[in-house]
Amino acid sequence: MGIREQKKAQARAAIAAAASELFGRNGYAAVSMSQIARAAGVSDQTLYNYFPTKESLVFDQAPVFEATLLGAVAERPPGRDPLDAFRGWFDDFVLGPAAERGIATPGGMIRLVAGSDTLHRALLALAHRIAGRLASELAAADPAAGPRAAVLADALLAVVVRTIERLGAVTGPDELPDVAARAHAALDTLRPLSAVDTAAVAGDPA
Repeated sequence: MGIREQKKAQARAAIAAAASELFGRNGYAAVSMSQIARAAGVSDQTLYNYFPTKESLVFDQAPVFEATLLGAVAERPPGRDPLDAFRGWFDDFVLGPAAERGIATPGGMIRLVAGSDTLHRALLALAHRIAGRLASELAAADPAAGPRAAVLADALLAVVVRTIERLGAVTGPDELPDVAARAHAALDTLRPLSAVDTAAVAGDPA
């Protein structure tokens, strides 16, 4: 990353941090874009250049979320079950330290989605869009999977959404193991859907 890109990334992160602080202190609905711009020390136009909507400030990590998820599945070693690749990403990006940080941040995505119907709908829309791209990746790896690829992708993103919902409702870190156990149990039920892809990649004549 060049110096200019680094400065842009730093400015973007600073704006997102200012927004998160305001959201946590005053609530999502009560904060305006102009207030965020002032808190971040930038003009309204600069704010909109980085974040075109207030929702995009809440989902500022969405590009990383999507890129890492798709990369984990698309770049998995030959023969590796896509469900296992997804679970590795899921444990790193949604559970573990990420979950601890999320529930400890009142102005972060997890807590804000739990208290806003608007943001919850935005989360569902994001998951739907990513599921479409994930289905394409799965189908490309195994054309014989047919509609199973779309069903598996939808189900995987549904687990993500339900986990974020549960994280938003917990009262402390002691509840996180239960959230993780429920998520892993849900993923285990999807094993038959991903097995078709595994057989194809491994060259199983069946």
